Amino acid sequence: AYAQGSIWMAGLRGERLWRIPLSGDSGKEPLADPQSFLDEKHGRLRTVVGAGGDRLWLVTSNTDGRGEPTPGDDRILLVEVG
Repeated sequence: AYAQGSIWMAGLRGERLWRIPLSGDSGKEPLADPQSFLDEKHGRLRTVVGAGGDRLWLVTSNTDGRGEPTPGDDRILLVEVG
Protein backbone atom coordinates (compact mmCIF):
# COMPACT_ATOMS: atom_id res chain seq x y z
CA ALA A 1 0.00 0.00 0.00
CA TYR A 2 1.12 3.60 -0.53
CA ALA A 3 0.67 6.32 2.13
CA GLN A 4 2.71 9.23 3.48
CA GLY A 5 5.35 9.01 0.72
CA SER A 6 6.13 5.39 1.57
CA ILE A 7 5.30 1.86 0.56
CA TRP A 8 3.80 -0.14 3.46
CA MET A 9 4.24 -3.92 3.55
CA ALA A 10 3.01 -6.63 5.91
CA GLY A 11 5.32 -9.31 7.28
CA LEU A 12 3.80 -12.70 8.08
CA ARG A 13 6.84 -14.34 9.63
CA GLY A 14 8.22 -11.15 11.15
CA GLU A 15 4.84 -10.16 12.59
CA ARG A 16 5.30 -6.47 11.78
CA LEU A 17 4.32 -3.68 9.44
CA TRP A 18 7.13 -2.29 7.28
CA ARG A 19 7.44 1.29 6.05
CA ILE A 20 9.72 1.67 3.02
CA PRO A 21 10.29 5.39 2.34
CA LEU A 22 10.49 6.39 -1.30
CA SER A 23 13.00 9.17 -0.56
CA GLY A 24 15.45 9.90 2.24
CA ASP A 25 15.08 12.62 4.86
CA SER A 26 16.71 15.26 2.64
CA GLY A 27 14.58 14.27 -0.34
CA LYS A 28 17.72 13.62 -2.41
CA GLU A 29 18.32 9.95 -1.67
CA PRO A 30 16.38 7.48 -3.81
CA LEU A 31 15.46 5.35 -0.80
CA ALA A 32 15.78 5.55 2.99
CA ASP A 33 16.11 2.63 5.41
CA PRO A 34 12.94 0.59 6.02
CA GLN A 35 11.32 0.96 9.46
CA SER A 36 9.24 -1.61 11.32
CA PHE A 37 6.04 -0.90 13.25
CA LEU A 38 3.62 -2.95 15.35
CA ASP A 39 6.39 -5.48 16.04
CA GLU A 40 4.71 -8.70 17.25
CA LYS A 41 1.72 -6.66 18.52
CA HIS A 42 -1.02 -8.33 16.44
CA GLY A 43 0.70 -11.52 15.31
CA ARG A 44 1.12 -12.36 11.64
CA LEU A 45 0.13 -9.53 9.31
CA ARG A 46 -0.93 -10.69 5.85
CA THR A 47 -2.31 -7.76 3.87
CA VAL A 48 -1.98 -3.95 3.83
CA VAL A 49 -4.36 -1.77 1.82
CA GLY A 50 -4.53 2.02 1.68
CA ALA A 51 -7.68 3.38 3.35
CA GLY A 52 -7.25 6.96 2.17
CA GLY A 53 -5.28 9.77 3.74
CA ASP A 54 -2.96 8.58 6.50
CA ARG A 55 -4.80 5.32 7.17
CA LEU A 56 -4.15 1.68 6.28
CA TRP A 57 -6.25 -1.46 6.54
CA LEU A 58 -4.32 -4.47 7.91
CA VAL A 59 -5.42 -8.10 8.04
CA THR A 60 -4.00 -10.57 10.56
CA SER A 61 -3.40 -14.22 9.73
CA ASN A 62 -3.05 -16.15 12.97
CA THR A 63 -5.63 -18.93 12.51
CA ASP A 64 -4.04 -20.57 9.46
CA GLY A 65 -2.16 -23.17 11.52
CA ARG A 66 1.10 -21.23 11.52
CA GLY A 67 0.33 -18.43 13.98
CA GLU A 68 -0.57 -18.34 17.65
CA PRO A 69 -4.26 -17.37 17.68
CA THR A 70 -5.78 -15.32 20.45
CA PRO A 71 -9.50 -14.83 21.12
CA GLY A 72 -10.99 -12.76 18.32
CA ASP A 73 -8.41 -13.64 15.64
CA ASP A 74 -8.27 -13.04 12.74
CA ARG A 75 -8.86 -9.31 12.62
CA ILE A 76 -9.15 -6.40 10.22
CA LEU A 77 -7.40 -3.37 11.68
CA LEU A 78 -7.55 0.30 10.70
CA VAL A 79 -4.22 2.00 11.50
CA GLU A 80 -3.34 5.70 11.27
CA VAL A 81 0.22 6.21 10.02
CA GLY A 82 0.41 10.01 9.84
